[in-house]
Amino acid sequence: MRFLKLDTGVIDSFDAALGAEGLRIGTGTLSVLRRLARHRGWGVALAGLGRALLAPGPEARAAIAGNMARKRIRVPALFGNPVIGGAYGYVKRVEAALLRQALLAELAATDPEVVVVYNGSVHPESVLAEVSRGRPRVFIEAGFFPKTLQIDPEGLNGANSVPRDPAFYLDDSRDFAAGGYPDAVNNRASKARHDAVALEPGYVFVPFQVPSDMQVTLHSPWVRDMGAFLDVICDLADRHPDEHFVIKEHPSFKLSVAGRRSHPRVTFANGNVTSELIRDARAVITLNSTVGIEALLLERPVITLGAACYNIEGLVQHAPDAAGLDAAIAARDWQADPRLVRQFIGYLWNDYLVHGSYAELPADLPAILAERAARAR
Repeated sequence: MRFLKLDTGVIDSFDAALGAEGLRIGTGTLSVLRRLARHRGWGVALAGLGRALLAPGPEARAAIAGNMARKRIRVPALFGNPVIGGAYGYVKRVEAALLRQALLAELAATDPEVVVVYNGSVHPESVLAEVSRGRPRVFIEAGFFPKTLQIDPEGLNGANSVPRDPAFYLDDSRDFAAGGYPDAVNNRASKARHDAVALEPGYVFVPFQVPSDMQVTLHSPWVRDMGAFLDVICDLADRHPDEHFVIKEHPSFKLSVAGRRSHPRVTFANGNVTSELIRDARAVITLNSTVGIEALLLERPVITLGAACYNIEGLVQHAPDAAGLDAAIAARDWQADPRLVRQFIGYLWNDYLVHGSYAELPADLPAILAERAARAR
């Protein structure tokens, strides 16, 4: 069997594209138990279930860490309760431990050429990511531009394989943008029930992100959530009295931190259009959002606080702490190298991203998956 993947709904469309070359693994408890029994026998399968129930193990705890963090962030009143959170965590640990046993047996029996992992930061995909380490594999997620996909052998976003060395892009032997250039990213909508606010151009735009997303939980080492991000910006405003900061919260996250702290020079613009907020900004501060890439397209200086695939010297200013952020804000004349911007975005568009979507996959998807898996370092 050439490709192995889980039954995660987001990439259901891959099943038809892979056809007979693909093996879809069900993640329901009964399905997992049957799969383990198929390879090891019912005696081993039931014993494995017993072990999972009695002692799920540290691997299972690590596999569900992302799930626990997301639940506590999204529904803090419910999953912050030690009884409810504890029960949920136990059930997930049992599921992860049993799935781990079944996947290890499946991989040993079928030895797939490529393992396909969707995101990989939460259960059940986190289990597949752990047991497939060392095998040819690809990580899948939506791309940075409309109708594109990330298919990467190393990881996603801050952990992906996009080169970080500016010399790679400034090599005179290649014009990465020769094959075309995008004109938009996946522009976010506005939060419901918010009107646009009038703003004077020249502010610093700060797009907030979904705090339960891997971009924040895994790739933002010094800003742990959006409440902390608001504190960073308000403190920054205190230290830079000539600056006005405009925040837009991510519409996919229902909770808001707008009332948590106020500042006369920090404005929430949840009803405004993101591309217009970038256009009228003098700079953009982001953890590692794709809004940073859109800002590069619109020729605005970008300051990053987290791990981003575009943390490249000369392309953005990266601030690893508050002192670095002060220095970046104070550098009002700083501009990205325009040739580096063109080459970097050209590389993303023409070389790194795969053109297609979950609904409209490329016709040669199996060949793309195999080729990308072979790129692993």
